Amino acid sequence: MTKIKHLIEPAIHVIIWLSGFLLVAGYVNTLGYIKRGTGNFIYPVAMGTIINMVLFYSVSLWLIPRAGSRKYRVRFVASLLAVLLALTIIESLLDFFLFPVYYSSHEESYLSQFFVTLAINIFILALALAYGFTRIWLKGEKQRQELKSEKLAAELNYLKAQVNPHFLFNMLNLAFASATKNGDDFTADLIEKIASQMRYMLYESNVDKVLLSKETEHIESYISLQKLRISDEMPVTVRFKCEGDFSSDSIAPLLIIPFIENAFKHGLSFDEPSLISIGITCNESILSLEVSNPVKRRKEQPDKKSSGIGLENVRKRLAILYPGKHSLAISEDAGIFNVRLQITLK
Repeated sequence: MTKIKHLIEPAIHVIIWLSGFLLVAGYVNTLGYIKRGTGNFIYPVAMGTIINMVLFYSVSLWLIPRAGSRKYRVRFVASLLAVLLALTIIESLLDFFLFPVYYSSHEESYLSQFFVTLAINIFILALALAYGFTRIWLKGEKQRQELKSEKLAAELNYLKAQVNPHFLFNMLNLAFASATKNGDDFTADLIEKIASQMRYMLYESNVDKVLLSKETEHIESYISLQKLRISDEMPVTVRFKCEGDFSSDSIAPLLIIPFIENAFKHGLSFDEPSLISIGITCNESILSLEVSNPVKRRKEQPDKKSSGIGLENVRKRLAILYPGKHSLAISEDAGIFNVRLQITLK
């Protein structure tokens, strides 16, 4: 079914061009100064159709997709005029020097033929611009809808991971133990950290972009909360570094924390020494994230599939939100899972 959908648009284009060709070849008697005579009128019509197709698709599929940035708009207009004039000159020269010999009874002016061809090509150019920009708009609208779906899925997956019964059970046990051993201040701080996580997910992240400083605060709070789960008996070391300017840029919320959540999910160990390393830097609007953690092999890994889905959602969100402005490398070497992400935020 998907393959058939992909063939619908090309089929429509073929039908339109073929219909236009047959209509002109069968019913039009004059093309500028080329007149239907004793020769075969199909040849000049075929040549004109081919050049019109070159003009239409070079503008709509090649030039327009490259005209998004403001600094390229002057270049876009110049390229547009260059393509229009070049194809008009080629077509008018062919019409003037080749076809009138067979299809016209008297000598015509090249300038007249040029302006007739230019008028036709301007009409084709207008159609190409309308089609190209409409196509870009529809593609952007589709991406915005996909982004909403991916963002919702990411938020739901993250929320589910945070409030699953095991997580809440561990936190409540820790809160109870802290109430008996450390007093109310520690317990209040612990509960505030949990509430802060929930508040950020439910309210503050409900926008397209948040300040990078807010996102890093959320990440720091999440890491400090996870550290509280690590007892003195667990041979786990957590290294966290956060350096740079985080006050000048914004980022899509909950975009990079799945990598950090994944590190704690698979890197914590009760019996084997493990190091979870997380580094976040931002310089000149370029955000870099490096995460590494050991991968513990278990006979049964019920969460492996869901973890893969989470990372795949992040890949899709990055592709939609930062096309051509990010690089993501994920690898596993000698039992160590590594993530390197770089995003250009402006």
